[in-house]
Amino acid sequence: MDSAEVINNEDGIETVENEDDIDFSEERELVSDSCSTKILDSESEPLDRYRLVYFLFYLFGITSLVPWNFLITANDYWMYKFRDVEPNNLTMYVRKTQFQAEFTSYLNVATAIPNLVFLILNSLYGHLVSVRSRLLGSLIVVTLSFIVTTSLVLVDTDEWQNTFFIVTMITVVIMTAASAIFISGLMGTASKFSREYMAAVISGQSLGGIIAAVAQIISLAFKISPLHSALIYFCIADFMVITSLISYAFLYKIDFFSHHVLRGNGMVVNRSREAYLTIVLKKVWVYAFSIFAVYAISMCVYPAVTVLVESHPATSGTDWNNIFFVPVVNYLIFNCGDYAGRLVAGFILGPTNQWVIAAASIFRVIGVPMLMFCNAQPRKHLPVIFLWDYEYIMIMIVFSFTNGYLTNIVMVNATRVVDMHEREKASSIIVTMLSVGLTAGAAIGMLLVRVL
Repeated sequence: MDSAEVINNEDGIETVENEDDIDFSEERELVSDSCSTKILDSESEPLDRYRLVYFLFYLFGITSLVPWNFLITANDYWMYKFRDVEPNNLTMYVRKTQFQAEFTSYLNVATAIPNLVFLILNSLYGHLVSVRSRLLGSLIVVTLSFIVTTSLVLVDTDEWQNTFFIVTMITVVIMTAASAIFISGLMGTASKFSREYMAAVISGQSLGGIIAAVAQIISLAFKISPLHSALIYFCIADFMVITSLISYAFLYKIDFFSHHVLRGNGMVVNRSREAYLTIVLKKVWVYAFSIFAVYAISMCVYPAVTVLVESHPATSGTDWNNIFFVPVVNYLIFNCGDYAGRLVAGFILGPTNQWVIAAASIFRVIGVPMLMFCNAQPRKHLPVIFLWDYEYIMIMIVFSFTNGYLTNIVMVNATRVVDMHEREKASSIIVTMLSVGLTAGAAIGMLLVRVL
């Protein structure tokens, strides 16, 4: 580290003698706001009145995963859109079309690859564009993309399924790319606040999955048609994204937010990208590995294997078996367990030792064979050891809880082992490795399904 720099990590205050090394572009953008000018003139730290900024971070966390949560949950809608529309198909057993059988796989690819690519690009070149512009721009793109998706719900696409599929995939790719930029910028912004604000973003992401799962279960309970069910999903998503867009546009008018983004606990300093990235990687590589392990292990079996798990044969023919088992256990219980883990971690904030966290992340791998030995069907090679529903549910609760708990612990601690001006880059690295874990886990999951 440059000898001309003096850093007090305990107070978070940084001073730099050579001001030519400082990029004040973000600060100038903020200072142009009258509220931000007032912040500069004030010595005291503003308060988060009514916890408004905290709740907005929660909302932004929910919004950050809206594309994935609501697109993957509307499975009945996609099956309806890509059904066999030939009038001569009068057989009792209707086979899935090629689009129906492969759509989820294509959706996973259309979300995983753009997410990873744009997280990496944002990590390397995001500093060239201000955080404010990146977040607002990405929210606008997500909003427009979801409006297009919603508008196609009630359009008869039976005669042009191929074109509809292509349009959907293009829209998903654009939406995912914008979401990746939004998530990375959001994590970087939250890292400039106290730990509870980062925890709010992380918990909000999990809460979004609960909202999507509950919406699906309600529609199934009332036997709503796939089209109207999807319309409900997507309208809820539109509302949340638009609300987030409007909220973020006015967020810089709040003194508390401007104070932390402009100064944090000291002046934000941007150094040359090469040295910056190298130094941060050395500090957070253990946390980066930990988040990779957490999500690679989770995605090995969720949802590729867990979506195949069936209820105990004794419940055959019941609504629980035919309708509610997968939505409740695979989506709702998993998301609730994940959310609970993130909430508990926000209070306990431990362990803090990076090697203990890494070991705990690896130890979760024991959940992979346990879930594979549940009643996932069809299977040809492995026996079923955990046949009863309560056994599968207990395994799922522990697996999901540890996923959420370790996610929160890694995200929060990774930004506390670096200096203030390095926190945004640290967050970007962690989020990128999370995406790498998702991609690797999804690839392994395709192989594990064949091992069953």
